[in-house]
Amino acid sequence: MQPATANSEWTTAADAWAAFVNQHPELGYRPGHWQFHNFLRNFRDRLRDQDAIRLAKGRHWIAHGVRFTEVAFACATGK
Repeated sequence: MQPATANSEWTTAADAWAAFVNQHPELGYRPGHWQFHNFLRNFRDRLRDQDAIRLAKGRHWIAHGVRFTEVAFACATGK
């Protein structure tokens, strides 16, 4: 098993969501657990299919640092 490093491509989904919301205030999303949960209700399958999020051991979501933002933006804008 490889230890986590500061250069890891993966981060917690909560951190990825906060960064996404911060990068795209024009979309009107807010940071926070429940906003992310509601977003996942609509777009979980698409995010998983494009390997933007994964369910890690212990039922915690992790997100790819680059793909999450790209796929989440596409989902939010209907592309």
